[in-house]
Amino acid sequence: MLDFIIIDSTLWLKLIIISLASLITFYFLKIWNSYQFFKKRGIKTPVYRFFWGNNLELTSNSNYSDVILNWTKTYGKTYGYYEGHQPIIVTSDLEIIQEVFLKQSSNFSGRKKQILNRNDDAPDHMLFSASRSRWKTMRNIMNPTFSSAKLKELAPLLIKCTDRMNEIMIKKTETSISISEYFKRFTMDSIWNCAFGIDTDIQKNVKNEYFDRCEAMFTFLAKPKLLDFLLSYLHEFQPFVLEFLTLMQKVMSNLIDFSRINPSVWFVNHVFEIVETRKKQTFRKKDYLQLLLDAESDSQDKIVDDYIGNSFEKKANSSLKIKRTLMLFMFAGYETTSTTLTYASFILANYQEEQQKMYELIKFEFNSEEDINPESVQKIEYLDWFIKEVLRIYPIVNAAVGRRCTKSTLVKGIDIPEDTVIMVDVMSLHFDPELWGPVDPNEFYPPRHEVKRNPLAFMAFGNGPRNCIGMKFAMLELKIALCKLLLNVEFFPSSNTPKNLELTEIFVRRPKSAFEILIKRRINP
Repeated sequence: MLDFIIIDSTLWLKLIIISLASLITFYFLKIWNSYQFFKKRGIKTPVYRFFWGNNLELTSNSNYSDVILNWTKTYGKTYGYYEGHQPIIVTSDLEIIQEVFLKQSSNFSGRKKQILNRNDDAPDHMLFSASRSRWKTMRNIMNPTFSSAKLKELAPLLIKCTDRMNEIMIKKTETSISISEYFKRFTMDSIWNCAFGIDTDIQKNVKNEYFDRCEAMFTFLAKPKLLDFLLSYLHEFQPFVLEFLTLMQKVMSNLIDFSRINPSVWFVNHVFEIVETRKKQTFRKKDYLQLLLDAESDSQDKIVDDYIGNSFEKKANSSLKIKRTLMLFMFAGYETTSTTLTYASFILANYQEEQQKMYELIKFEFNSEEDINPESVQKIEYLDWFIKEVLRIYPIVNAAVGRRCTKSTLVKGIDIPEDTVIMVDVMSLHFDPELWGPVDPNEFYPPRHEVKRNPLAFMAFGNGPRNCIGMKFAMLELKIALCKLLLNVEFFPSSNTPKNLELTEIFVRRPKSAFEILIKRRINP
């Protein structure tokens, strides 16, 4: 009997070893097959390593865009690389970009899947990560809330926040300040006021819970994590890991305060509380949350009804979409806008003739600050050119400008299977002399935007049906802020202002180190 047990145990051990060996062999064969992707299509690639792909080159450099730009110079306008064993196509070919972003946009309705993202059908996607019919439904609901007419309702809140920044800047005149810190506080103040209807006093109160917690959240999200690193190579196992982590969080939520581990937990919980509290209130606020609630209750509801079956599920999913949309407002609108203002101040300080021209045009248009409003700022065409030129030279979210194939297709003779990601090399587009000449694209020259050019050459806000939905709000915020600032203060380089900016890239492409700008009170002639 004992011999039988020993033999049986030995047999089981052998079976386990054989099974594991078979699984590992199968997985390695799958990886090997993935590495045939570009060879089969005759597409050039940088040298890659088995299992690692090109991740080591990307992660060892803090500037994603520079790596992509250098590869483009070496391998041409269209090439590929591997994240682990996942093939990524990179292009700056306008014909391919037109197919992906415009002509065949319905076949490319997804974005690159992020680490621990749920599948396309999951109801808890934000607009940015949603795809297929779920993205279309969400976009149709949200589009009216970002119309020019609706944004007018947010203007008083935006102007209030800009006036606060102006007051602070005026008090800081004749001193050099770390300009990015002030723009961060202004942008976050604007988001809490305009999106959530909460006046947080972030700009004046240095020790502010809302600012500190949100900054901690963005710092946490930017830190490299071992699990993310591993899953970038083993992306097939992400669904299992995600389900396990979700289950563990539910089980452990009564024992562990997850907000101490992950600062974003506080933000998510707080957003949910804000939405549920607002739904119980009888008075109507003029903020973005109210616009979303109105869209939920009026004729837009039919879109949701058509998409979601029963009314209970409809209400639950609709409420979840509102909460996720508000979260996206913070994630997409905070660092992008504050970093753009930081770049703009750097340009204004170093190009005094541009600053003077901007001031004269603003002064000519407005007799006083009270004349600044959403309609009036649109009249200054040069202001629009200036902001676009800042974003051409310093594009913010290059790593997000891409599409994932949701239906297998052919693009310029290339077979594109479902789930293949095509990324745009934004830097190559933005500095292409054929697209942006005759003035050297390396020079800051706003009038180049007066000339009619291929709209796909400018990718600061993406392009096509999936372009940045908050573009109008961002441009309005930037225009109002610059108009009010330039009427009151002047920007000059200080002894701590660099001649050229060294950049880093995590979520956004931003200055690697904070720098100072000298602020002076404008003396009106």
